[in-house]
Amino acid sequence: MIGIMHSELLKMRHTVTLKLVFFAPFITVLIGYVLSPHDFQYSAYNWWYTMILPVMVSVWSATTVVREKNTGMQNVILLPVRSEIIWRSKMGAVAMLLLFSNLVLWGMATVTGYFTSATLSAADSLIGCLALFFTYLWQLPLIAWLTDKMGYLFAVFASSVCSIVLSAISAAEPGYIYNPYAIPARVVAPFLKMYPNGLPLESDSPLLQTGNLGVAVGVSLSLAIFLLWACPYLLGKGGPAHD
Repeated sequence: MIGIMHSELLKMRHTVTLKLVFFAPFITVLIGYVLSPHDFQYSAYNWWYTMILPVMVSVWSATTVVREKNTGMQNVILLPVRSEIIWRSKMGAVAMLLLFSNLVLWGMATVTGYFTSATLSAADSLIGCLALFFTYLWQLPLIAWLTDKMGYLFAVFASSVCSIVLSAISAAEPGYIYNPYAIPARVVAPFLKMYPNGLPLESDSPLLQTGNLGVAVGVSLSLAIFLLWACPYLLGKGGPAHD
């Protein structure tokens, strides 16, 4: 499985998909600094998880499926590995992109903050970026399935809109845990210390409470595990599976 993940990442070496891992965080930090030079970290992280990251996650997952469909699923059919392992490895490769991009953003925002006006501690922002990774994982197989059934453009558009709109609607509400799209914005609030609209949290804001964040992350991870298990069956084998 590790070998297949490595192979998938190698396929992306000269593609826009891999370049986004570095380019998107750079643009995010630049936008944050241009729009709010004195509180650029708030601005950068807000643009990241409310707008840019949802679109990138959608593009990565959808591209993975489209690449295989364009070749008639030959890689799935011909590799002497069970199709379940192949699809889960592909999702694992996309998960690595998700992790790396969050870490790249954290590094850029933290270093830039030392030379400008850091408003967040490196530890808190790192926890926030890792929380985004864990709470976005469940979307990867779901977007892959949408792409297989409805096409690339629909999957990217629908998943991006759901992340952006549904997160903004209920992230600050008590019942956010029932809306998986709202969990990332709510979970990072105590660490990035901002509302989903980018404004800093007041010192007495209930969003600073961390009491049930573990449960929220657990909900996201449980959903991710289930969808990752179901992913090969939702996408199909592309041909006879190999033992």
